[in-house]
Amino acid sequence: MVEDIGTLVRKGFGTWTGNLNLCLPFILKIVASIMFFMFAVFLFTIMFIAPEMSDTIDPANMAQNELLDLLHSVFYENMLYIAVFSVFMFLIYMVIDSFITAGAIGMAKEALEKGHTKIGTMFTTGKRNYLNLFFVNVLILLLILAGMIFLVPGILSIDDINILLSNPDMAVASASLLVLGVIVWGFYILFISFLLFLVNYVLVVDELDPITAIETGVSLVLSNKLASIGIWLFIMGILFVLEFIGQITSYVDIIAQLWSLIDLLLSTIVIQPLVAVWLTRFYLDRTERKLYSFEDYLLD
Repeated sequence: MVEDIGTLVRKGFGTWTGNLNLCLPFILKIVASIMFFMFAVFLFTIMFIAPEMSDTIDPANMAQNELLDLLHSVFYENMLYIAVFSVFMFLIYMVIDSFITAGAIGMAKEALEKGHTKIGTMFTTGKRNYLNLFFVNVLILLLILAGMIFLVPGILSIDDINILLSNPDMAVASASLLVLGVIVWGFYILFISFLLFLVNYVLVVDELDPITAIETGVSLVLSNKLASIGIWLFIMGILFVLEFIGQITSYVDIIAQLWSLIDLLLSTIVIQPLVAVWLTRFYLDRTERKLYSFEDYLLD
């Protein structure tokens, strides 16, 4: 018998409290992101900025307008190369992120099936699944970007900007069409995110290839529509509440800074590990896998 959302959330919370090391992959993800960003900035400087500077120029003594002129010149003269560099670095980051995410899901699976998990599981699971997870995330990203087709009518209606500015009625109509395209694209992204929200978990738990993982994930969502909507809305609601609090606190600097720290800690240590456990449990439960009882875990 499948679990209702309340039971799933409660037992998932129990799994998390018994395995606080589930937060380690997400802490590692933050550290890796910071280090990779610093490496990317260093590489960008070496490749694009350093060649434009003469030996007599000291960057520390450059005026702000001189630095901005230098950056403008660098971007203008190397636009294509910078675009290729950015895409390449983004793909490398996606590979790193896929390794850590696969490891986090693997740890969640082990905790749900055995009652406990260890950090070594992150590396073994990540190593086996990171490439497939990377490819499936690229496919999902391409599906999302395909939604940009909804912007085409608005962009085409703009045509000549000078004619548009001389005709206010045409400007309003074109802007409205473009805004409508953005709204439709937003709903399209929400639909895709709902339809594919289990794909990563399906792929790692059963170690599937990207296409099979997408087919299985979509099939599971469609065959469990109400339950899928429930768990998806529950998680989206948590993220919305955190974002709403952030918007409220943004009006006072010191409170905004304090909330940013709290939000980072809360998201890394609590929310992200819990989401990983809940969604992994949801998939395991709906495919009738044997799950470790938290009550048995307490007795042990």
